[in-house]
Amino acid sequence: MAKTDNVFFAKASGHVGKQFVFRQYGDKTLICKYPDMSKRVLSAKQLRVNKTMEEANLTARETMADEEKKHAAQVRLNVTSNKLYTSLIREHFAKNAQ
Repeated sequence: MAKTDNVFFAKASGHVGKQFVFRQYGDKTLICKYPDMSKRVLSAKQLRVNKTMEEANLTARETMADEEKKHAAQVRLNVTSNKLYTSLIREHFAKNAQ
């Protein structure tokens, strides 16, 4: 982990080629190694939530693609169009609560 005060990296964040990660802590920029997540083991609950999120995204994308379904969902959920996708995800999780 390296600390830098270089002007080029002053407000940098994110990763570069899955080799380095730029992180912001207060007014400091840290350059770290990209984390190795290959050996992580997900719990049964994490796997269930991942599956539910996959289904929620699929359902929301299908709804957003069809104008009639999109309008009906917008009226049903009483939200603006820019918040509809998130509301559809929230609705799916509420219906399929674990």
